[in-house]
Amino acid sequence: MGSVRTNRYSIVSSEEDGMKLSTMAVANGFGNGKGKVHTRQQCRSRFVKKDGHCNVQFINVGEKGQRYLADIFTTCVDIRWRWMLVIFCLTFILSWLFFGCVFWLIALLHGDLENQENSKPCVSQVSSFTAAFLFSIETQTTIGYGFRCVTDECPIAVFMVVFQSIVGCIIDAFIIGAVMAKMAKPKKRNETLVFSHNAVVAMRDGKLCLMWRVGNLRKSHLVEAHVRAQLLKSRITSEG
Repeated sequence: MGSVRTNRYSIVSSEEDGMKLSTMAVANGFGNGKGKVHTRQQCRSRFVKKDGHCNVQFINVGEKGQRYLADIFTTCVDIRWRWMLVIFCLTFILSWLFFGCVFWLIALLHGDLENQENSKPCVSQVSSFTAAFLFSIETQTTIGYGFRCVTDECPIAVFMVVFQSIVGCIIDAFIIGAVMAKMAKPKKRNETLVFSHNAVVAMRDGKLCLMWRVGNLRKSHLVEAHVRAQLLKSRITSEG
């Protein structure tokens, strides 16, 4: 697995940085007077953009999709809300369709679709796929209109009702748990934490220190807040 920075050989990372670099170069005598800047050392793009997004892409990751599916719960928590809504709707609709097909096949094999007289159906009032689909929805969502119901004629139909009820509880627990975990995720908390636009370097206790300000827009206080910074510096090891 490796990682690369996008636009690796870009001269500047943004228009603002380009203007600053151009001004510094002209002041130091590196400009050619035509708007082009020649620097002594080529500047590389930023690891982290000014808006906080990481400017790093991972490459050569084998079986990336399978790795995300192996931890499907965390994947559902991390994806965007639009995709979470799609998964939410598709999960229920597909489960209703699947069990609707099962009940329709049970009715078809038992001959309930032929409207035979003096015969007890497996599921009463199920004479078409639409009726079987509605019965599937009513069973899984526990609506219970009382118009369609399973009988003791077919044990397989009774088993499928029990099985669908269990599957419905599992789906509800998974989807609702993922939605609640996504809502409780403190990812948007940093929207109310603001940083100073500029950072300064000053002497503190005889050492140069990089300093900036952090502010909390909310009225609530941050308890046991910790600040951690990382310095990224390129260097060549003795091994080359």
